[in-house]
Amino acid sequence: MKYKLPLERKLEVKSSLEPFFQKVRGPIVPGAFRMQKLLTDWLTKGILNIPSILVTGSNGKGTTCSFIESILREHDLKTGLYTSPHLIHPNERIRINGEPISESILEENIDIIIEATKKYLPNASFFEISTATALLIFLKQNVDFLVCEVGLGGKYDSTNAIAPIASAITNVSLEHIDYLGDTFYKIAYDKSHVSRRNKPFIIGEINSEARQGLYEACNIIGSNIIESGSNLNQKYENILNYFKESKDTTVFNFPKMNIKNLRLSLSIINELENTDNIKYKFLEDKISKAISKTYWPGRFDIRMINNRKVIFDASHNPDGFDYFTKQYLQSQFKDDKCVLVFASLNDKNWKKSLEIMPKISKNIIFTQIPSERSESIDHFSQYIENSKLENYKFALSPQGDITCQYFYNLDSALENAMNQFAELPLVITGSIAFIGTVMQRFGLSIFRGNE
Repeated sequence: MKYKLPLERKLEVKSSLEPFFQKVRGPIVPGAFRMQKLLTDWLTKGILNIPSILVTGSNGKGTTCSFIESILREHDLKTGLYTSPHLIHPNERIRINGEPISESILEENIDIIIEATKKYLPNASFFEISTATALLIFLKQNVDFLVCEVGLGGKYDSTNAIAPIASAITNVSLEHIDYLGDTFYKIAYDKSHVSRRNKPFIIGEINSEARQGLYEACNIIGSNIIESGSNLNQKYENILNYFKESKDTTVFNFPKMNIKNLRLSLSIINELENTDNIKYKFLEDKISKAISKTYWPGRFDIRMINNRKVIFDASHNPDGFDYFTKQYLQSQFKDDKCVLVFASLNDKNWKKSLEIMPKISKNIIFTQIPSERSESIDHFSQYIENSKLENYKFALSPQGDITCQYFYNLDSALENAMNQFAELPLVITGSIAFIGTVMQRFGLSIFRGNE
């Protein structure tokens, strides 16, 4: 019997709050200073007294934040976690003790923030309202610790209005160049401003050009740079090695490729034990337990749909897609035995991702999501044909073995992938908005086991 998507999902509205979030989606503005004014003039400085971690970078921010939050929560600290964007529902962005807040709490506090911004933050952008709402909720909920993912860049991002006791950067890619600059140096320089004077700033895998910008900025700021992993004592080395060397896939909800994000997270946790005025003691068994339970929806996310393995990964830029390919897909599907379904937003650099795809799969399906921000499949096909990409040139010839299909309709693309290639694992990848839309179309919860 052919697979059909759940009918009730085809016209489902993502959330009662989704129309609001679409309506307030304003232009990106330099928000850190504006947000600081809102915090000090209206929200009070209470939020600035909550111990917090701020994580920036091009890829791996969410995963790193989830490791940190899980470890803190396992040690009985009440946590607030703020991430973006959301996969399906807006309330995913704001979590208390790992659980998304209710829509009623979100709606109540959004209304309060909107009224406040009329006086203290005129013409507030979508992300400013979202961030302010999160901070208000965390303050009301009396969280012990705040873990915050930077939205874009660092220096001017709204999240940079908080006062972190430690900060981190995962990596640097050429992205958002219209806002952050067109070189690794400029982007790293901007992102480095999430660090604070005399506070630890943990840095992940950074190339030499980005590293120069990072070190120059931190020298001016006066922050204490720590290379990821360089500060780990024996306790943390033991934990890292256990997950690095374990052959048991049940002890780690991520592929081995996420060891670098785990190393960065452990470096941050280690620094918290040495933080002035705030003394934390983290236990090896609790840290390991927290890590084994950590799960980040939509990233290396393996589900079973109609007895079919489906891997979701929001590789929304070329660096993320390339790493996902080399460290996971090529090791799992050595004979290109998978089906790849891809869609992107029109402001993403999808061209380099297209060049990599024939290395992964001989069956590639391009589609688009029902959004004005979606990239058209016409642009995918035109780029492949006109650029004469070497990876496609022979494969698409009569003697080749790659099949590319194009679907304007997302439902048709998914049903075709499920039925035409029923014996092969399915890899759903591309923009975060695409991953969330597809998960919803399949009737999935963001949390495994809640379907």
